[in-house]
Amino acid sequence: MGIMYLISVFIHIICAAFWIGGMLFLPLVLLPSIKNHPDRLLLLQETGIRFRFVGWIALLILAVTGVLNMYLRGLPLTWDYITQSSYGNLLGIKLLLFIAMLIIGGVHDFYIGQKSIEEMKISDNGSLKQMARWSGRVNIVLALSMAFIGVSLSRGGF
Repeated sequence: MGIMYLISVFIHIICAAFWIGGMLFLPLVLLPSIKNHPDRLLLLQETGIRFRFVGWIALLILAVTGVLNMYLRGLPLTWDYITQSSYGNLLGIKLLLFIAMLIIGGVHDFYIGQKSIEEMKISDNGSLKQMARWSGRVNIVLALSMAFIGVSLSRGGF
């Protein structure tokens, strides 16, 4: 394995750790610590906007390094490979989960999240708040699933 492959994998892992860490930080650290803070909504909104910016950069880097890792590892970037080998099937599942995470994340970040903040300024019990929570939960499950698959792929698959 060449140095470019190792650098690409390293960057991929760092971005995945950043993405997953950020998604865990918000509900496990930030939200409980600002629960009774008078500027809770402002803090949540500002933190969400900052994480959204760097988070989407991390996702872009994950997409680029993911494809680069396949190329540098010598894996064929073909539909046949993904559909006709067990390693390719696992890779295909990871790609589908990534696409699903991008879609859910986009809806969460650019619609539900913003609208739920507006809704919470009026009432703390809105349906968009629940949708924001659930879309975030689904995305963390998808991200952790992809991390597990990534570990499996790096070890040769199932």
